Amino acid sequence: MACATGRWLALTLLLSPGSAEAESKDLELDAVPASARQILQAAFDNLYEVNTISRLDLVIRDRSGQERLRTFHTVNKIIDDRLHSIGRLIAPEYLRGMTVMVIEGGGQRHDAFVYLPSLGRVRRVTTAQRGDAFLGSDLTYEDFERQYVEDYELGFVAAKTIGDEPCHVIRGHPRRRFNYEHVDFFVARSDAAILESRYYKRGAETPYRMIASPRASMTNGGGHVLPRRIEVRNLMRGTTTEVVIHEIAINPEIDDRIFSAVTLEQKSDLPLPTK
Repeated sequence: MACATGRWLALTLLLSPGSAEAESKDLELDAVPASARQILQAAFDNLYEVNTISRLDLVIRDRSGQERLRTFHTVNKIIDDRLHSIGRLIAPEYLRGMTVMVIEGGGQRHDAFVYLPSLGRVRRVTTAQRGDAFLGSDLTYEDFERQYVEDYELGFVAAKTIGDEPCHVIRGHPRRRFNYEHVDFFVARSDAAILESRYYKRGAETPYRMIASPRASMTNGGGHVLPRRIEVRNLMRGTTTEVVIHEIAINPEIDDRIFSAVTLEQKSDLPLPTK
């Protein structure tokens, strides 16, 4: 959401420079590279192999256009080749202090916990809940996880453009059971940034969900190209969630100890993106 969603956004969480309805045009077939795996690996490395501290807004819009705003402070770090993520709500006031922590485990296992200040306790998120909506938004807990090429059976769909930018479209069928049957990744040929992801139900010809980020809102740092704005659209419900990253520090110093139960229960502060 990572974005950034796997992560906060990554999150992974992406659109053309204009809008989600930007036209995709076929390119010559010889523009398709030899390996879908290599292209998607480069895209995932760009998005996930980086440590970040950020402050972001979640703007949740219902079918009528009514908005709810959630402001988060997030930290992501790879420790021993495992992604550790923590995010704390700082607004609105009645949700202030709610904290989510996701620690990547081996194989298909991830440890996910939510601290609820209103209850004064930590709740574990099970694997079965990974596809659930996060805070009533169009994001899911699964969106906060790091993605791997090995999680998908891959194939090329076509070479297309989003706006005027050439992309490789790679289709991934998840090896594990998810809410979708397959996903199409639109990967920029210039720098392997994922410009759009479209999720399909079994047998559907049109996507039910899209994750997108405008090229104009991306930022460069530490050899990575990361989104500063991400839009998640649920086309079945007619709802959208926009992630707007106001501040981001790329590859800052981060103490491993913040990814702990003590931090989750608000007994220590998160580092600021300016540090």
